[in-house]
Amino acid sequence: MKRILLSITALFIGSSAFSQYWGTQNSGFAAPSRGISGLEVYDANTVWAFALDGISTTTNVQEFTKTSNGGTTWTAGTINIGNPALRITNISGVSATTAWVGAFNNSTGIGGVWKTSDGGVTWVNQKMLNTPGESWTNYVHFFDANNGIVGGDPENGEFEIYTTSNGGTTWTRVLAANLPDPLVDEYGYNNGYYAVGNNIFFYTDQGRIYKSTDKGQTWTVLATNTLISDFGGSAESGDMAWSDANTGIILKRTTTTLNLYTTTDGGANWAPVTFTGITAANKINDITYIPGTNILVATSSDATAGGSWKSTNNGVTWTALDTGVQHLGVRCSDANTCYSGGFSTSATVGGMFKSLQTLSTGEVKNMIKHAISIYPNPTKGEITIRADKKIKKTSVLDMSGKTVTTNDSGNADISSLPKGTYLLKADFSDGTSTTEKVIKQ
Repeated sequence: MKRILLSITALFIGSSAFSQYWGTQNSGFAAPSRGISGLEVYDANTVWAFALDGISTTTNVQEFTKTSNGGTTWTAGTINIGNPALRITNISGVSATTAWVGAFNNSTGIGGVWKTSDGGVTWVNQKMLNTPGESWTNYVHFFDANNGIVGGDPENGEFEIYTTSNGGTTWTRVLAANLPDPLVDEYGYNNGYYAVGNNIFFYTDQGRIYKSTDKGQTWTVLATNTLISDFGGSAESGDMAWSDANTGIILKRTTTTLNLYTTTDGGANWAPVTFTGITAANKINDITYIPGTNILVATSSDATAGGSWKSTNNGVTWTALDTGVQHLGVRCSDANTCYSGGFSTSATVGGMFKSLQTLSTGEVKNMIKHAISIYPNPTKGEITIRADKKIKKTSVLDMSGKTVTTNDSGNADISSLPKGTYLLKADFSDGTSTTEKVIKQ
């Protein structure tokens, strides 16, 4: 069974000239030619990534790098999970100190989740997925410091998915009634998922996308197999990205063709995109949205055709950000902040890219929706707010518009208020604001 979604088709060959969009940062790995196998951007300042060997793709690497100051400094370390044979599937971090990795045995599939609470010095196993030949750990993701999810392949007839609400201390398996049945021989892929806000998606070898809008508690499955047969096949493969619960894109590729499909209704309907600016020859390996917008960034790790491109109109037109550069993936926190993995030449030279310019200009900037998550909602009192911009102040208003409480942080407490519906207003440091409804139970 094919477990690794994609391999790097061209190894590290040296540095190239970069456009003004990307600035180079030093990933900090001690060994030369370390590449970024995957990265997660929690916010504009907090990023965790894990490594691959740019000389030999068969070498198993258990190393991470992180930043909590927007890439001014990156700190690398070892992911010591007690078994050097386990492969890291992905990494998910929420602060300078706290992160999780998924890992699995490439022969048996047995693996699980490990957590660090001390910045990567030590890693503690929290959950094992341990049915031989079935429990392949595909991803672990944390929406915040408490709420997380780990997903594996079908085990005992259902995809093996667990959620936690206490930082991974305890895990609960998602009930079969809340999860559509897999098809015959259907399985997921290593790191084959996408998360934005409270939404998480994973794709399969049968061309389907599983979708949850409540942090993995309940799921639906999208019939995207009418568009793509296999997200990780040898003849045909693909990728996906989501701006929010409704707006998404599928990229389908073969050696000679490239197709894009978009949805604006959560995946119920998909439309083919007639696009310009990229082709199959570019060998796109990753695609991402600026959360809450129609802005996309795509990258290629190919040594010859590599580079990065942007689209500000949901994939219709693409413009090169750079060319001839190997980008090993890309994720963005907002229109001003994107990170992309590369290859280092030493511990102090290269390995990571960060954007130097905004991706939103003119009329596109006006299309941006604030990416904001409010949880829990409904609530019995305490509210946590996560946004794509720095929050200056939060206010809670009753339905008449009267302000009933204020706070100068990304939290609110309405436990003293009567049950009912309120308006939560977040004022951002750039002078803009957004308002969402919240229900007090």
